[in-house]
Amino acid sequence: MKFSISTTVVGVQDGERRWDLDGYLAECESADALGFEYAYKGERRGHGPHSGTHGVVNNAQLIAQFGLAETERLKFASGVVLLPLYHPVTVIQDAAMINAMYPGRYRLTVGAGYLQDDFDVYGVDLSERPVRMRRGLEAINAFRSGEPFRFAEDDPWRGTVPPRDPAMGDLVPEVWVGAWSDVGVKIAALGDGWETGPISSTAHLSHLAGLYREECAKLGKTPRIAILREAAIAPTDEAARGVLGEYILDYHRIYYRRGNAYYKPKWEPWIEEVGSADDITLDHVLRNRALVGSPATWIEMLEEWKEILDPEEIIVRLRYFHGPGLDTALEGQQMVASEVMPHFAG
Repeated sequence: MKFSISTTVVGVQDGERRWDLDGYLAECESADALGFEYAYKGERRGHGPHSGTHGVVNNAQLIAQFGLAETERLKFASGVVLLPLYHPVTVIQDAAMINAMYPGRYRLTVGAGYLQDDFDVYGVDLSERPVRMRRGLEAINAFRSGEPFRFAEDDPWRGTVPPRDPAMGDLVPEVWVGAWSDVGVKIAALGDGWETGPISSTAHLSHLAGLYREECAKLGKTPRIAILREAAIAPTDEAARGVLGEYILDYHRIYYRRGNAYYKPKWEPWIEEVGSADDITLDHVLRNRALVGSPATWIEMLEEWKEILDPEEIIVRLRYFHGPGLDTALEGQQMVASEVMPHFAG
């Protein structure tokens, strides 16, 4: 099982959000040296009541290219490119160029998005996401395979998919799909693998994984899963909880206020106890969801997830833009690399 990181390019200085490319590179360079597999970063296009103040990267592929240029071995992935907002030819041609510049070190990961603010920028309705995801991935796959493809009159886009430039060689980028809904994971089977979201509990992920595997079986494909989890590691469980607690609680209260559909009694029995976002506690959100604890606790939880979900990759987010700090994230990487990763090597 491989280990990867999801990180941030923003920090807080004097109470204000600021670019922190030095911190981003420090985290990536550390991951590079310690043997992590990928570094992920997503994107936001909108800014408004739905997205709040948390998004800053407007192009996930550009920030990945920046990281690739500054590291030696570490691979990079978009996490995710909001595919419904763009012409898919643009998305895959950009990915192919990056992959040609850094052969075998780039993975394009696309997703449907879920914030109205992002879609308002492009005048796209959220209801169009399933069609745009499916047809977009079909066009991307045609580009990768060299098959002819023309968009139909009733498609969201027009035009044709051009052939790949042979000057770039035969290597094509992997294309994974981030999804956390029933419809989304079925569409994810069109890609090379499925990246989970951080919000779903283990029970919900198990349900989604079943749907994903069924769809892969219909297509004759091997299911591949990467689990994204909020994470904190420390010598004791109590210390790890203190590292991440306030930050993960802040995010899940935001998810709740946005009306995410994944807090359902079927998967989250505690939701019936909650009347507002302020009622959500750490005991609610850490349960079967976040990777928080001592190295021994990490190994125990990962073994459980390995049994239930059979992932090939674990993506850990050790810091947000507002905390914990870079030093804490770097110390966490060191502990994961020395005390957890060896248990899952080979």
